Amino acid sequence: MTAMRKSSKLPPQQSRSPSTSDATGKLHFTRAVNSRTNHACLRELDAGARILIGNAGDHPLILQLLSQAHQCSLAEDFQSRLDEPSYEPSDRLLIERQNQLIGHVRVSKQVGWFHRQRLPIAMLQDFFLLPEFKAAAYDDALLEAAESVARCEGSLLGLVRTDRPEWFREHGWSCCNGQGYTRANTRAILAHFNSKPASRRRRDIPIEIRTWRHFELDSLRQIYGRVASKMWGALHRSEATWQWLAGRKVHAQILIALKKTETTAESALDSNIVGYAVVRDSCIVEMMTLSGYTIARSLLVERACRDAIDRDHHFVSLHTPASDPIHELFVTAGGNWLTDVAALEGKWMLKLFSPERWVERIYPMLQQRAENSGIVRPVEIVCALGDTQNRRLLLTRRSSRLEDCGHQPAEVNVRCNPRAFQDLLAGNLNVAAALEERRIRVSSDETSATLGALFPPELLWLSPFPLLRL
Repeated sequence: MTAMRKSSKLPPQQSRSPSTSDATGKLHFTRAVNSRTNHACLRELDAGARILIGNAGDHPLILQLLSQAHQCSLAEDFQSRLDEPSYEPSDRLLIERQNQLIGHVRVSKQVGWFHRQRLPIAMLQDFFLLPEFKAAAYDDALLEAAESVARCEGSLLGLVRTDRPEWFREHGWSCCNGQGYTRANTRAILAHFNSKPASRRRRDIPIEIRTWRHFELDSLRQIYGRVASKMWGALHRSEATWQWLAGRKVHAQILIALKKTETTAESALDSNIVGYAVVRDSCIVEMMTLSGYTIARSLLVERACRDAIDRDHHFVSLHTPASDPIHELFVTAGGNWLTDVAALEGKWMLKLFSPERWVERIYPMLQQRAENSGIVRPVEIVCALGDTQNRRLLLTRRSSRLEDCGHQPAEVNVRCNPRAFQDLLAGNLNVAAALEERRIRVSSDETSATLGALFPPELLWLSPFPLLRL
C-alpha cells in the first residue's frame, strides 16, 4: 500500500542518520531555528529555555535528537510515523534553549477500548531530555506541560512507556500491573502440542493456517474490532490506521486462521477468517481469534513455531494479554514469564488526568457490575486521601460521579493515598491484596466487598504492533 505523502513529511534528502555530515547538520539547524520564529510558546523556563509547540519545520532536529536518545538510526521509522493517520506536528512539545533543541515529547491522542466503552486517552511517546540539562528540572516542566495539553484536549487517561519509572512515580504515575510476555523454546512448544491426545485428531479440524492476502485486510480489521472492544486498554483502530500498519511492513508476516468449509458461526464477516497472528522475527506481537475458535490460537502458534525453526530461531515470544491461556502453555513447555521491567523499551505506566470525568464515563460498566453483584443503589463511599483531600463516590440508578466533600466529612469509608485511589478507579488495584498490604483501609467488610465488586482488577493491554520500530 502506498500511503499519500503529507506536507509535514521530511524531504527525502533530509532523512539522514546521526552520521550526517557537519555541514548538512548545520543546514538543518539553521532551517529549524528559522522555522521556530513563529512557534507558539507554552511556557518560559529558566536560563532562557522555553517549551514550544512543534511544527513540520522541526522534524529534522527532532530526528537528530531522538537518534541521539536511542543511539541508533531512526530515519526510516521516523519518516513512516509521519504518515500515521492521527499524526499532527503540533502533537510534539519541544524544549528550546539558546536556539538548541534539548527536549521532546509527543502527546499522541488515541481512543481506547475499556470493556466496550470508548474513552479518549493520551500516550506520551519519545519523552526525552538531554542528560546534561536534567539538573535544571526541565523534564518536570515538560511533563507538566504534556499532561496539561492532554487534559485540555479531553484525554481522561495517560499512558507512557519509560525506563524511568521511579521518576514518573514521583509525579503521580502508577506502574501498570500484569505487563509482560512469555518466551519458550520452539521445539519444546511443538513437542508439548504433539503430546496432547487432541493432536491426533487435528486432521479433522476444519481450520487451516496460511499467510494473509492484502484484500483480506478488512476481515482482519473486523476481527480486531470485535475482540479488542472487550479488552481493557486496547486501542481503537480506524480503517486508515490499519492501512498504515500494513503499509509500514514492520512485520515479517501475518498468519490467518481460515475455516475450510462453511459452518454456522457467530461471525458475520464476508470471509471464513476466524483469527490472525502478526509475527515479527520470532515474536508473536498480536493474535486475535473469534470466540468459539480457541483451537485456532494453538494452530497459529504452531505455525509460527515452525516458521521460526525454518529461519533458525530457537525461541518464540508471545506478547498477547496476560489473561491469554497460551501463556500458561508456554510456561508448561519450559518457558518463562518476563515482566516489562526487564524489557529494553521500559515499563508501562498510567495516570488519570480527570478522575471525575473518568467515573462519569465508566457508568455503564459500574452499573453492570453492581447488577451482577446484587449491590443496591444508590451507593455512597467517602474516601479520605490524606489529611486535606476527601472525595465522595456516588453511584445511583442513572449516573456515577465523584465529588469533593470538603475537609471534614461526617463519615469516612476508605482511607488511602492519592495513588492507590487512582489505581482503584483505573482497575489497576486488587482490593484484597491492597487491604493486606495496608495500601487502603476500610470501615467495614461491606465496604470492602462493594469496592471489590465495583472496581475489580483489570489487566491493561496495548498491542506492540503499532509501536514496533522499522
